[in-house]
Amino acid sequence: MRLLLNLCLLFFATGPSLAAEEAARRAASDFATTATISNMFEVDAAKIEIAKGAAGDAKQFADDMLNDHERAGAVIADAAKKDGVQLPTAIDDEHKKKLEALQQSDLENLDQAYLSTQVTAHQDAVALFDDYSQNGPDGALKRASQKILPDLRMHLTRIRGLAAK
Repeated sequence: MRLLLNLCLLFFATGPSLAAEEAARRAASDFATTATISNMFEVDAAKIEIAKGAAGDAKQFADDMLNDHERAGAVIADAAKKDGVQLPTAIDDEHKKKLEALQQSDLENLDQAYLSTQVTAHQDAVALFDDYSQNGPDGALKRASQKILPDLRMHLTRIRGLAAK
């Protein structure tokens, strides 16, 4: 009887801790998945603009995004590994459709279509990284989000200016 009582006490004492750990793992996994897919989308969209775009400023932005987001992807991957989080290896259907639409844009509208997708993508990324950097569980991914966030904010400011031209 005493053993049963001790087991019950142990369960009630560790239950909330285990639940908190699971919630932290899920938050880290959700963040890393969303950030990785977003990052892959940015890289792939930049490649389309570089290959097919006409506007020099849009192509330069795409080239910068290619470099910056490849670096950011490596930072996220390293942090995810440290935190024991598995990353997706492919982009999701929603972003595939956006890339297909961008790829199929006629050349006259490609630059503006690219810039428009980048405004939305960077707004979403800033919101994601800002929230996680403030509210995410402590760990390598949180530190990575804090490191990458200033660059994302700068990208958003820059892309808003380009899209407004």
